[in-house]
Amino acid sequence: MSATTVARRYGKSLLSLSKDQNAVDAVEQDMRAMIQAAKENRELSVILASPVVRPEKKEAIVRSVFAGANELTVSFLALLAKKGRAGLIADMAEAFVSLVREERGVVLAEVVTAVPLDDSRRAEINALIGKVHEGGVELSETVDPHLIGGFKLRVGDRMIDASVFQSLRTMHRNLTNNPYEPAY
Repeated sequence: MSATTVARRYGKSLLSLSKDQNAVDAVEQDMRAMIQAAKENRELSVILASPVVRPEKKEAIVRSVFAGANELTVSFLALLAKKGRAGLIADMAEAFVSLVREERGVVLAEVVTAVPLDDSRRAEINALIGKVHEGGVELSETVDPHLIGGFKLRVGDRMIDASVFQSLRTMHRNLTNNPYEPAY
């Protein structure tokens, strides 16, 4: 069984437990913090995935790192570490957040622009997404100066590439595939 499948199963289990204890929002906040910690602190991810570090030590690390988190979160993550599944914690956190999003009808949208978005552009993009998706939107923004201008928008498996770079590429392709041959 793949690690992603196992992580998703643990995410479902944690979601079920958090629903039973009415702690979905608190656990979601903790899982988002876990995702951020894993991205920012490579050493934490390496230690949790290392087969050399004993499970008891991993459990102690998880308990100390998430000491201020919800008790359900801490005990669940400690149990994963104790059972030798600490390497899946970051993937499980992502799966949990994804499952919560699905349950709430919220779609993750990623927008890449050449410059940071202002509030009016953000509202326009949210309106554009509203035409495609009826639920809520969680918008993640990335700045890529190579776009020159315009934007790329990904909503689920749909992509809108309205960048100047893509427009120039399309124009180049159309000009080079011109079937016109001069008559000599």
